[in-house]
Amino acid sequence: MSIKKSKTNEAQPDFDDMMSEVEEELEVQQIEQNIADRVPELRKLSENIDKATTAVINAKLSLESSIRQTQREEGVLGAAVNTIRGKVDTIDKHIDQVLKDAPTKLKVTVTVCDTDWQKMQELHAQWMEKEKQMLVDQRRQQEVLWQKQSYRLTDIVRNNEGVWLSQRLFYIIGSLSLLSLITIVLEIAAYVYFHWM
Repeated sequence: MSIKKSKTNEAQPDFDDMMSEVEEELEVQQIEQNIADRVPELRKLSENIDKATTAVINAKLSLESSIRQTQREEGVLGAAVNTIRGKVDTIDKHIDQVLKDAPTKLKVTVTVCDTDWQKMQELHAQWMEKEKQMLVDQRRQQEVLWQKQSYRLTDIVRNNEGVWLSQRLFYIIGSLSLLSLITIVLEIAAYVYFHWM
């Protein structure tokens, strides 16, 4: 607080300076009160940031786990395909050998009446129809499984910012895997059909 001397050399307080100091003190108190009022809000914001960070980390870990699981399943599927391919090659070699030896070692004459022939054709048609239905059912089940997996991963990624996986890429990988599986099944069915009929 400043004090001015009057012409009579008496000390008198300067009221403008006093009012200015009081107003400054009130402003400081108001600012302190505003800061104190915002502390709970800032704490809540900090908690929300911590929760969001934890959710993102958990989502990332879950996604990485799903990717590793998919890679493991692809490895198992690849091994199964190689095993089946090896067995089919072995069967092919045996059949080729049998056919090679057939003219000299196997001479069989078979007489089939028309009714038996007709019955065999009907049984063959029924078998083919069942095989086709099994392939359709299997394809439908695979599509449902891929859709469920796709929706699950999409939901995980959609709810957590910072971690994104292209849905189009996921569908392409799933479609290629499904087509590979269907191709193998069709090859086996065609092989059985053409070599045994």
